[in-house]
Amino acid sequence: MTNYLEELNESQRNAVLYNEGPSLVIAGAGSGKTRVLTYKIAYLLERGYTPWSILALTFTNKAAREMKERIARQVGDQARYLWMGTFHSIFSRILRCEAQAVGFTSNFTIYDSSDSKSLIKSIVKKIYLCVLLSKKIMRSCQSGQLIM
Repeated sequence: MTNYLEELNESQRNAVLYNEGPSLVIAGAGSGKTRVLTYKIAYLLERGYTPWSILALTFTNKAAREMKERIARQVGDQARYLWMGTFHSIFSRILRCEAQAVGFTSNFTIYDSSDSKSLIKSIVKKIYLCVLLSKKIMRSCQSGQLIM
């Protein structure tokens, strides 16, 4: 038994050793979730799993960065090949890899809510200007004086 398992309480150790399929770790702040996930990944790698077959998701960049650093200290260079990061970063990576399968190129841009609002405002403004210009052209055509 690897000595890092001795650092865990019984529930944490059970979570690390469980290997009958996917697992979900839910626990409160400061309860050792990151340690459990770090040791779980180390355990799986020791058992012969390939790093690219492991998916580890977090909610924040800070948690993802901390987890990557901890895992790298535990397992070394193999950590570079893990599918590990935030939900957004990992699924963006997957979409870029598989973009052609869904009819996109891999150089697409994902907008956050602020970017989306700015784009919509810009489009609405341009549409409004086009409508105003169209009305002005229509009036000038009706009066027989075409303006440009």
